[in-house]
Amino acid sequence: MNINVSIVDQRIAGLLETYAEALPAGDVNKKKSAAFVLLSMSTVLDIPAEEAVELLTDGGNDAGVDGLYVGEVDAGEFTISLFQGKYKVNELSGEANFPENSVKNAITTIAALFDPAIKIVMNDKIKPRVEDIRSLVRDGYIPNVRMILCNNGQKWTAQAQDWIDQSGFPIDQVEWIHWNHDSIVSVLQSKKKVDDTIRLHGKAVIEDFNFRRVLIGKVSVTEIAELFNRHNDLLLERNIRRYLGLHSNRVN
Repeated sequence: MNINVSIVDQRIAGLLETYAEALPAGDVNKKKSAAFVLLSMSTVLDIPAEEAVELLTDGGNDAGVDGLYVGEVDAGEFTISLFQGKYKVNELSGEANFPENSVKNAITTIAALFDPAIKIVMNDKIKPRVEDIRSLVRDGYIPNVRMILCNNGQKWTAQAQDWIDQSGFPIDQVEWIHWNHDSIVSVLQSKKKVDDTIRLHGKAVIEDFNFRRVLIGKVSVTEIAELFNRHNDLLLERNIRRYLGLHSNRVN
């Protein structure tokens, strides 16, 4: 048994009790799978579970998408996070790869969702969101897509990666992310507080702005580098979206 897989399984049990009515209808295994997607969305997007539950699209005619988040338009672009979860209920070793066929289906899903000419049968949860996306595309806004494949196991196989590489999607517009039990636990773990100082050079300006105190000054880039050497990614710990990669992420 993998301890992180077991920790996540216990978290899912808690979500099942709290959000039983909001999860898709079906047997316990189906609900556990949906709860796993819920937990993945909550940790990836850094939002409470009660907000993440509103993003679930799992169910019949879901176009192969278990969760969907659409970000705000910024400089003519907007970010879409698509979640697809594969949860092994009776396998807690954490060794199974994300299924190859599911990766192939995800490629097909991306191609279909962003082509307004393709008609897709969709349930009432996902249909209005897809229509919003297509409307933005028709209006000239550029989508940046993050396909987040979640499981309580290992990443997809080399064969599945070949399919992704051959899909033809621009790498600066479509990002493929693997999210699993280790990713979730790394976010859930409490981190120590960063307490440090940096040295400014020359004069500095301090002003109050919107009930905040703002300091403007000059600092050597080597000072920032040393700060990162001392604390590494703890400096970014409040921005969970860093796990989705720093490139093509304007927020970071």
